[in-house]
Amino acid sequence: MKTGKDIKNVWIAIALIIGIIIGAAGYYVVSSFIAPQKPPSLVDTIKSRGKLIVGTSADWPPFEYIDAQGNFAGIDIALAKKIAEALNVKLEIKDMKFAALIEALKGGQIDLILADMHHTAEREKEIDFSKGYYVAYDAAIVILKDKASQFVDVQSLYGKNIGVQLGTIQEEWANKNLKDKANIISYDRVYPEMVMTLKRGDLDAIIVGDIIASVLARRDPDLVIAKRIGSLSGAAVAIPQGAEDLKYIVNKVIEDLTNSGEIDRIFQEEINKWLGE
Repeated sequence: MKTGKDIKNVWIAIALIIGIIIGAAGYYVVSSFIAPQKPPSLVDTIKSRGKLIVGTSADWPPFEYIDAQGNFAGIDIALAKKIAEALNVKLEIKDMKFAALIEALKGGQIDLILADMHHTAEREKEIDFSKGYYVAYDAAIVILKDKASQFVDVQSLYGKNIGVQLGTIQEEWANKNLKDKANIISYDRVYPEMVMTLKRGDLDAIIVGDIIASVLARRDPDLVIAKRIGSLSGAAVAIPQGAEDLKYIVNKVIEDLTNSGEIDRIFQEEINKWLGE
């Protein structure tokens, strides 16, 4: 026979069970009305951090290089500053090998790549791109001026030592058109290393971007462009996939600079600066 104490304990147990059920139900109802927290966007992260981190390979004048004062300079650096201004944050430049930039972007070590990087279908499998900010040929073949008479066409490169930068579209072109026909040597950095190797005579030609080739030939009378190759294209800012908010801001900056004519002024000013004019 149950005592009053036993009955009291039963009622307490029933009350506890009912309380647990009501609590669980209440949690379910409340949580169903609360939207899950979205992770912060890349723009939010940049603004919270207070700085935009841009990756580059500072061996590609006049787009990116280190000036006499030890500062990063060039067309891409000027564009990076404009993007940082639009975000109202400071700018940090991370200099690395060109071939390491895409992995650094995918890994979140940098927010953008500004390194005269061309938009290609292969690269788009891994990263996204802004709209382009200039148009030029994919590449140009640069040789010593005193050997210009030896160059007739691309076949003149057969059997020769050809320098290219690792990870670039110029290296892709060389591997596609000169593989097993010429000795292709890939370098991490173009200026001054690859250029000095050409001038020393250890390379017969180098293949670089169209604009850098033009500027090198203007700066150094020993160099000349033998031929422009590839198609008309241009560089864009590389952006992580899915970072649509940051892409919108970058595209707006490029659009405003283009429409105002300021992008042309930046190009001319930075080219003249590197040439010392």
